[in-house]
Amino acid sequence: MLVRRAVVALALVGATVAAGCSSLLSADPTPVPGAAATLTRSVRTPIPTPERSAASPVASASPARVASAASPVASSQTVSEAEVSQLQQRMEQIVANPDLPGVESLLLDHVSFSTAQGGSIMDANQAASWLRDRAGNGIKVARLDRGTQSLVLQVLTDGWPNKDPIQQGQVTFSLRRYDANGRPDEENGDWKVDVIEAL
Repeated sequence: MLVRRAVVALALVGATVAAGCSSLLSADPTPVPGAAATLTRSVRTPIPTPERSAASPVASASPARVASAASPVASSQTVSEAEVSQLQQRMEQIVANPDLPGVESLLLDHVSFSTAQGGSIMDANQAASWLRDRAGNGIKVARLDRGTQSLVLQVLTDGWPNKDPIQQGQVTFSLRRYDANGRPDEENGDWKVDVIEAL
């Protein structure tokens, strides 16, 4: 009788442990507390770009400043001055009109937004609509920076109306190269906006 109770108790303990282990080994990911806030902070943390001297100016027809960073990016991951100038002109044409004509052509299929109120992800149509709802006259490209750690271009614009959540009239567009299927392609991809930060 005593042996039988011990066997039953051992079987119950074994079943409980097995059930606990199976839930730990399930295919569902364990949610990470604060992951969304960490993502938002990482997106909103600017990459410091050193000031450049006049020794290597970038020709530009506009008053916008283009900062070129000497970076550890591999030589196969370079951006030509012609690409930078072309992208800057395209952005200047888009933001010069409050209707932001052609902005969809620069947006990735899904865009991450970072604002003082938090982060979100929108598809390209939602992102274009969000931008147009907040656009106005007088928006200009303030400068175009190159990333120092990865192949990224950041176009800083100012002059946006202070419409919630834009509080300081600034919107930054981060662009990386993507192929036609939306996969990163640093060699041959097109420049697409994948992150928008509103200040």
